[in-house]
Amino acid sequence: MSKLCRLAVLMVALVLVHCAPSCFAQGAEEFQRGTAAYGQKNYAAAIGHFTQSAQKGNVTATYYLAMCHLGLKQNAKAIELFQHISKNFPNTQEADLANKYLGSLGQAPGVAATQVSAMKSSAESAAEAMIEKAEKLSEAQWKALPQTARIPFQMKNGHMYVQTKIKGRYVNIIFDTGASMCGISRTDFPDLFSAAEIEKGPEIPVSRPHGVQLMHLVNGEVSVDRITRNCTFMVTNEPGVSVIGQNFFKEYTYEIDGFYIRMTKAPYVSPLIAKAKAEAKLNEVKAAPPGKTGSAQTRSVSTSASSPVNSSDKYTVPFEREKNCMIVEVMVNGKPTKATFDTGCAPDGLVMPMWFVKKLGIEHNSDGYYAERAEIGPIIRKYAKVHFANGLDCILIGPRFFGDRPYTVDPTNNVIKFQY
Repeated sequence: MSKLCRLAVLMVALVLVHCAPSCFAQGAEEFQRGTAAYGQKNYAAAIGHFTQSAQKGNVTATYYLAMCHLGLKQNAKAIELFQHISKNFPNTQEADLANKYLGSLGQAPGVAATQVSAMKSSAESAAEAMIEKAEKLSEAQWKALPQTARIPFQMKNGHMYVQTKIKGRYVNIIFDTGASMCGISRTDFPDLFSAAEIEKGPEIPVSRPHGVQLMHLVNGEVSVDRITRNCTFMVTNEPGVSVIGQNFFKEYTYEIDGFYIRMTKAPYVSPLIAKAKAEAKLNEVKAAPPGKTGSAQTRSVSTSASSPVNSSDKYTVPFEREKNCMIVEVMVNGKPTKATFDTGCAPDGLVMPMWFVKKLGIEHNSDGYYAERAEIGPIIRKYAKVHFANGLDCILIGPRFFGDRPYTVDPTNNVIKFQY
């Protein structure tokens, strides 16, 4: 059940997660609360959660803790934690990352802290500049994209595989609405990008359920059916996580039935307007009182920057954008919560972090964990199977949850329309 989807990245606003059941590390609940706070740049709150988890031996939490102190410009404390990781957790990805930050410690006192902060800033800037350049479409570039495309897909192990041409080579990879950007596994496709290309791209630490990984960003030409464009890829050594993400198809409305993804180009939105809308939504969410995640707020955020949506239409489900991912409201045992609408999520049911069990009243029997009732728009599932994945901060819902019902994703009005 490997795939890429939603998780806070340590340095830049990217999203990744592994949808397989995983072992829960020591202090898992506090760690997951910490990653949620970190993703919102609420470093002070995240420190409280990561401290408890780190004290129980979670090295990834210790690394996050150091990054939080960097975010708060408490560089001396961050350096102390990096040294602790380097000394006590050798031969781990976290130690490799810590050593990168500590590379300047042999210089004169007082210089190291400044340079450590500068390394973080430099990595963020390089990654953000690379992503923005690849995703920023001029009106002329938008006009050059085809108006429609019909993409056949095959279901395999719960994933939607589409034929994709990357740098002139055809490969079958996952169509994944839960991935903010495209991703390539070097294990699965070792020759798509050369070692020189990969090493040249910005290197970022990415939190995974099994720990932190260093990943490079690379750009490459991608074609699916009639659509060809330049996209940024995350490159990993982890097998089974090669995907076509939202940065490839977010300008399209797409309808998914049992055989095809039928795409239609949405109206052009200039990068300046898109950025202003994204900032307005972010400010609105930040201004909301803590814990205010009910349906009224979700709908206002979802539709504030788009055309009016008929909220009484039970076949229409509004969504909001978070780092390119589509966030919808789902009712679990009568309790509203957020979920990522994720075609790359293979399990039949709900995927969630372990600490949601008590929050959502998840039941347990001899067959495992389940939600007595789960509903999204017109879809109601009773006794929905619950699967667990570490590191999430919201639920994932994949195509199996919807059965064979066709649906259309409309990025202009920020809605998903189910057909009956």
